[in-house]
Amino acid sequence: METKIKIGEKIRLLRKKNDVTQDKLAEHLGVTPQAVSRWESGVCYPDMNALPAIADYFSVSMDELLCYNNAQKEQKVAAYLEEANLLLDRDRVPEALELLRNAMADIPSDYSLQLQTASVLSLYAVLLAESGGEGAEREKARAAISAALGEAVSLCRHILDDCTDDGLRDQTKKTLCDIYAHQLGDNVQAQEIANQLHSMSYSQEIVKATVLTGEVAFGQAQKNLILFADNIWWHLYNLACVPDISKGRYTTAEQIAILEKGIELFQVIFDDQPLFYADRLANSYRQLSMLHLSQGRSTAALEAFECMVDYAVAFDERPDTATYSSVAINRVVYDRATDTEARGVSKCARLLRGQFAARIWAPIRSDARFRAAVARLIACAEAHTDSEA
Repeated sequence: METKIKIGEKIRLLRKKNDVTQDKLAEHLGVTPQAVSRWESGVCYPDMNALPAIADYFSVSMDELLCYNNAQKEQKVAAYLEEANLLLDRDRVPEALELLRNAMADIPSDYSLQLQTASVLSLYAVLLAESGGEGAEREKARAAISAALGEAVSLCRHILDDCTDDGLRDQTKKTLCDIYAHQLGDNVQAQEIANQLHSMSYSQEIVKATVLTGEVAFGQAQKNLILFADNIWWHLYNLACVPDISKGRYTTAEQIAILEKGIELFQVIFDDQPLFYADRLANSYRQLSMLHLSQGRSTAALEAFECMVDYAVAFDERPDTATYSSVAINRVVYDRATDTEARGVSKCARLLRGQFAARIWAPIRSDARFRAAVARLIACAEAHTDSEA
């Protein structure tokens, strides 16, 4: 209610300052004078879509209209995003979406909130698609998916139309490209958006490491080794494991060899201290285990499964801060607080959701090594879920 009163008071003050009647403002906005009166008295709140028009009419910023200074706004946005991330970490997607919609209503001028809402709408559509159902339920889900993706695209387009922050615009393009490619099946639009992104050659990481000199260039060059290793790993992983990309272009033996190249790459860059990137290694070994099982190699599958557990536990138990020990990146400091992918639910817990009761694991499920490895996952997941609750 405090926010409503402040906005209503602000509208009244701006109207008086500019010698504008309620009738005149209402006519411009296409609402009734009674609606303006209710806003100013704090009875109700202007529709979010009306706020930009009100700000434009009085030639003020949205932040000024909403009585925010920059510090207040940034603090409140950060609090909303943190709360949404905590909900997402616990797979409470509808609640996170509701929170973010309320946040946008509270601070409609913030593009980072809009982008996060678009991302969560995309995730919500995935959950609806996975919910199944038949007949009327399926049609209802399809309509809800279409509405969620339409809203996500609209938010992204709004950001690209109005936002001038290059970094946020690039993030928005990536999100929009992902929605078009993987959820709407519109490869033409996806490629059009992708073509708008900057070439790697002109990224700040490349320029800092190759054009600048001294400590800045040295530090960036070490950081780039990590960034490049992760990007190469993703390409190898996608080529080996993602049907939408590989589409059966590799034999199983070739898929295994590609995954092993990604593992070797991380070992070269990180030695025995991958820290955050233990997450990637756990993913590689999980896929390796399943590929070995598909070829009837139970012993190799068990070895890969145990390596997966080793890295998942290492990921969950990584320190809050550490300096990488590899000779190539011995100046780079890892800070767990800056992880954007690794908050909340532990890696072990996420792996346990991966259906180890599925048929593919049947050949090794009764093996004592398999049971012991799963028990390690459960113990680690329980320990870290308790610490993060």
